[in-house]
Formats: sequence, structure tokens, C-alpha cells
Amino acid sequence: MTEWAGCPAGPLPKRPAAVDDCLVEPHRSTAVAVQTGDPEVARAVCGEHLYPRSMRLLRPGASLDARFAFLHLGSMTVADVRYGAEVAGVTGELGSYHLNVARSGHFWAGQAGRPLAAEPGRAAVYRPVGETELHYASADCRLLAVKIDRSALEAHLGALLDAPVRGVVRLSGQVKLDQAAGRSCAALAGLLSGEIGNAGSLFYQPIVAAPVEEALMTALLLAVDHQYRDMLAGQPYFGYAPRSIAAAVDAVHADPRRPYTVGLLAEIAGTSPGRLSVEFGRQYGMAPMAYVRDVRLVAAHAELVAGDPAGTSVIAVAHRWGFARLEHFVARYHQRFRVAPATTLWRRPGRLPLR
Repeated sequence: MTEWAGCPAGPLPKRPAAVDDCLVEPHRSTAVAVQTGDPEVARAVCGEHLYPRSMRLLRPGASLDARFAFLHLGSMTVADVRYGAEVAGVTGELGSYHLNVARSGHFWAGQAGRPLAAEPGRAAVYRPVGETELHYASADCRLLAVKIDRSALEAHLGALLDAPVRGVVRLSGQVKLDQAAGRSCAALAGLLSGEIGNAGSLFYQPIVAAPVEEALMTALLLAVDHQYRDMLAGQPYFGYAPRSIAAAVDAVHADPRRPYTVGLLAEIAGTSPGRLSVEFGRQYGMAPMAYVRDVRLVAAHAELVAGDPAGTSVIAVAHRWGFARLEHFVARYHQRFRVAPATTLWRRPGRLPLR
């Protein structure tokens, strides 16, 4: 009998009798992939990993060929959704902000009277409040879906503005993917979705995932209209009263493996992300996260210097210090230390010291 995999703790929806026909492929505790032809199983899986909902086939005699894959991160869930048939359904209030990018096909939906639609070139954006209904999804519709925790997005926006965010952020219903901001937003979501089936993905580690989650929230807030959009777009990164960032700098050096984001560093320093970025640029000539990467690079260098080649690998050290791509680590390491990391690891006593 096939078991459910990757589900968070808590009561599951009543398990349909046909669940034995559902193919479940476990990856890690934060990811799950499901394939099923049973609408009740599909409904239950969507309810467990996204939102409780109804689901119905629109064509008599049609059969479902649903395929779902989910990646659960700290503040968001990224999903690859395919129904394989024309479907409709009602969700109710979402309670989260949500982005749907149509990789193929199209759908029509509505939320609290607002029409929503997605097709290649246009993505749909949902608010956490308002009854939500899927009117139609084509059989070839494949969605990249991103569920974003309401409190996380509102707190992030407040940090960017250095001002409180009161009430729901009234995101407009669409993101235009043929514009630069929309392309960036979709690309970041695609980066995360590409890791769903990667059992060894570094995005399961907060040190890697947290900055990308923050970047995706920022991209969405810049790509879509809302009541804070003009304030956000005009947020100056110049002309401010200087503040000390010593607390943030001390925190990075004390615990360099902590999953820092610009928002977290700003909170530690007691300032806004914009002001933090300006002060890092003024004092260190680099952005906050670039400074974090440099500190981690120095720590990785120290580990390679002390490491035993028999039990240490360059790729393991790179991953341990938050560098997801080995080629990027090697390039940055060489730029910083004028030598390849493998050379550092394998050098023997008597050789010239690193410059």
C-alpha cells in the first residue's frame, strides 16, 4: 500500500479508498511528489499542501491525470501543478498571498469579484482574503504556484519601507512576464521550483533558501501594483541619517552560518534594509549579502587550509558555507585568494603560502 509522504504533522484529510492508486515519490521531509487519477486524492493532496478546495471535472467521461510536486520552505511553498484534464473548483479564502505562473495552457479564476487569469506571458496574483474560485483550467495547464505566508510578506514590506504595513497588501491581479520585473519574479520562482525533485538540494538548508525567499518577495512587490508600490519604488537608498551597522557586522562574524537575509541584518542593526545597504556600501564597498558571502568565503578558506584532503572535499566545504554552485564558489575563491580552493586543500608544507 502506498503511503503519503512529505506531509506536515497534523490530521490528514480522510484518506479516500482509491488512494492505493496514487503514486507518491518521497524526496526529503520538505518535499513531496504525487501522481493520481482520483479527484478525491487530488483534492486531499491540494488541501494538505496548499489550500482546502473542491474539484470537479468539466467534461463528462474525462479522466484526471494529476501530477503535483511541492517544496516547503520557511515562508513559502513552491508547487508544480498539473491536472491533465479540464477542471474547476472552489477554494474559499486563501489566508496567504499567492502567485500562479502558467508554464503551459491557461486558466480563469476569480477572487472576491476580481477576475484572475494566467497564460504564458501573464501570471495571476491572489490576496489572502476573499472567496476564491477556479472557473476553468485547460487540460494542458501546468502551473508554477507560490504560496507566501501573509505575515512574512507584510513584515518584509514593512522592513523595506521602514514603516508599518496595516492591513492586507492589495496586490493587483496580474504580473506581466514580458516586463523586466515580472521576468525576474518568475525566474526566482522557477529557480526554486527547479529544486523540487532534487533530493540533495541545498535549498533545504535555510542558509541558502532564506535569501532567495526574501528576493522573491521583493521581486513580487516590485512587479505588481499595490497601495505601497509608489512608496516602495521611490524608497531612497541615499540621503539618510547614518546609523551604526556594528551589531549586524558583529552578528555575521559571530555566527556566519546563520541564514541571514537583508531584512534580518537590518532588524539586528535596528534600521531599514535600504539604509543598511547604503551604510554597508559606504563602509565596506559592498552590499550586505556580499559582505556575508565574503565572511563565509574566509571561513571556507580557513577550513580548507586546516583540512585533510583524505576526508575533506572542496564541494562539501562550499556547500557547508552556503555556496550552492561549485563554479561560483571556485570563481569567488580565486578572486579573493588568487588560488584555486583545491590548491589550498592539497598544498603541502614547504610550498609558498597563499597570497
